[in-house]
Amino acid sequence: MTVESPGPIRAYGLVFDVAGASGQGPRPENQDAFSVTRFPQLGLVAVADGMGGQRAGRMAAETALEAITGAGPIRSLDAARYAVRAADEAVARTAGGDPEREGMGCALSVMALTQDRAGQVGWLVASVGDVRVISRSPDGTTRLETRDHTPAFARWEAGEIPLDEVPDSPGANRLMRAVGHGGEADTRWIPARPGWVYLLHSDGVTKTMRLDELGEAMALGSAAAACEAISRKVEERGPDDNYTAVVVRVLPDDGSAALADATLPSPGAAPSAAPRRAGHHEETVLARTHDDRDDDVTSRRSPLGPAAAVLALLALGVGGYAALTGTQARGTAADARDEVAALRTRIDSLEHRLPLDSTTRVPVLTDTAGKAATPAPPPPPPAAPANRTPTRP
Repeated sequence: MTVESPGPIRAYGLVFDVAGASGQGPRPENQDAFSVTRFPQLGLVAVADGMGGQRAGRMAAETALEAITGAGPIRSLDAARYAVRAADEAVARTAGGDPEREGMGCALSVMALTQDRAGQVGWLVASVGDVRVISRSPDGTTRLETRDHTPAFARWEAGEIPLDEVPDSPGANRLMRAVGHGGEADTRWIPARPGWVYLLHSDGVTKTMRLDELGEAMALGSAAAACEAISRKVEERGPDDNYTAVVVRVLPDDGSAALADATLPSPGAAPSAAPRRAGHHEETVLARTHDDRDDDVTSRRSPLGPAAAVLALLALGVGGYAALTGTQARGTAADARDEVAALRTRIDSLEHRLPLDSTTRVPVLTDTAGKAATPAPPPPPPAAPANRTPTRP
């Protein structure tokens, strides 16, 4: 087990201590993969846990990470979803219907550092499967920031089992979403503040360490030390799977140390182009950024311009016809109202000419003073029995 680290990196007025480690455990090959070395360029860390056989699982994990890092800087939650879709398509293409790669896929979690125009620094988190993201705040509170896409985790969400029993419950190893099988990512934004620590880890760690134990490891003085402590604890307890941990510590930038500066996009920069979904037409829609030249607009006129003009003229014609029809309809309604008023006048004239017939009057209830009384309302219907909500014992 070797710890990888790009070293402390300065970005957005903060310092980020990043490290990652992975172990094979008892398996013949390590199907886990992680990415920390591109953090200075992309502000991105990721962990992938492959499945589908030994070689296919490793290939799926590496293919997914290559697609994620190749998508460029992730600047929004939509861009995070697009990047995961690109990884999903890349893994599916790599499988390519090969029987030896049947079931090839991976679980994946990504954290991408970003800063908005208001100066708020945070992580764009995307996850598919059961690679978890955990945070630890300066007050020692450890939080699970993602959810496992497994039947066992759904039982915990339903309140049926404790969180620590999820790894040993039926369905813990069955992914309901996976990269390479069309799995959509859950995405969210979480803050990146001095004193906070973040951990991405595969299910090999989940099976051997509780959430509070991971929080204790995250409290150590460096990201590398936290990775070493997690790996040591997993090995002591006897892992039954590959295991991977990536730790990021956020520190204040006091300007006293000579640190490498990250080459991240400026705040509020436009996200990179969204990848094309498999099975869609070949037209590619590109997102325009501040680096594009304005004079390119005139040289890229669309051939659909004349057709658009014809459609606009047709729309104007239809709108004019609708307006004319509406005016005629309003005139017809006004004539009808005049006829109704004339009929009412004739009826009133006839009522004055005809004698009153007491036998045809509607009966009215009166009180003792001779005043008209309001009829008593009908008795209310019997109340329906109240629904009884079953309570969980």
